[in-house]
Amino acid sequence: MNRRDFAMGLAAGACAIPGLAGATLADAWAHASSGADPALGQTDALLVLQNGKTIFERYGADGGPGVRHVSWSMAKSITQALTGVAVAEGEVDIDQPLITDAGVHAGLNLRALLTLTDGLTWNEGDYDPAKSDATRMLYGMGRFDGAAFTLAKTRAVAPGTRWNYSTGAFQLAAAELQARLFPEARTPEARRDSMSAWIGDRLFAPLEMTSAVAEFDPSGTFYGGSLVYATARDYARFGELYRLDGMRNGRRILPPDWVKFARTPTVQADYGAGFWLEAKPGAGHDASLMNGAGPMDGFSAQGHNGQVILIVPSKALTLVRLGLMDDGSGGWKALGAWITPIVNALPDARSA
Repeated sequence: MNRRDFAMGLAAGACAIPGLAGATLADAWAHASSGADPALGQTDALLVLQNGKTIFERYGADGGPGVRHVSWSMAKSITQALTGVAVAEGEVDIDQPLITDAGVHAGLNLRALLTLTDGLTWNEGDYDPAKSDATRMLYGMGRFDGAAFTLAKTRAVAPGTRWNYSTGAFQLAAAELQARLFPEARTPEARRDSMSAWIGDRLFAPLEMTSAVAEFDPSGTFYGGSLVYATARDYARFGELYRLDGMRNGRRILPPDWVKFARTPTVQADYGAGFWLEAKPGAGHDASLMNGAGPMDGFSAQGHNGQVILIVPSKALTLVRLGLMDDGSGGWKALGAWITPIVNALPDARSA
């Protein structure tokens, strides 16, 4: 089968996928979208691009190319991109102390927030309202001002020395961006309107993400770590920005080396800045999507319930999976085991 036939076969769902007992990609989609596997849950959208071309696209009964899906924590990757845009424009230095912090937490800066090495006491938990700081911030006592809720946390360790997953860190990063970009915006309405327009002009419009909507808390701060809505196609456009090293249609959107920053681990082998990285089992938090069985240059935006934008440069691949899955009960392992043979079946970029 030549390269053109391979791509056409995938589009028709006709290629066998090694590791799936001879199943075709269409069969794999049927299995994932049926809800038959409790650990895998319900897949509502699957979009696979190679070399920027769509080779497979399917939606569940309640979905379609025009249906927006909630990002959950994939928004963290979007906040990383927004920070990069602000750096490119000379508005932000990620190693400067936070002006939103007023000097309370020495050494705290955007780099620490984006790499989740902020050092603040934070329990992301399992989103149980009784245990989870993320749930308290989004829906409980912190819902009126998520950044202030995060800043009120005590320091556990010095910034840059420990990795700890925190949705609050990214809402604080969003608040810092807004404070740097729009110091004159004093009211919640002014902060929201200014930042919403800037996000649209600087990121969504250049990427042609026409469906994308970012939510703001009552203080007027972009949530940063959650709650962006977009279609699968627009999430794929975002993934392509990172596959192409921050370029879109010949225009540089992100600074040189910003994607490298996203893909470089700090104190955690499977996390860079706003993106999960592939790592060998046991090398990090064991959250690598493909668990060492797929291409090691893969990196991904991941969100609650199994939302994924996977980028694999060696395959010239961007894959989007959206749906509903239990984060516990082996859900992520099941999702990775389903995605990995699909990725491995695709030819490398040099032969695609």
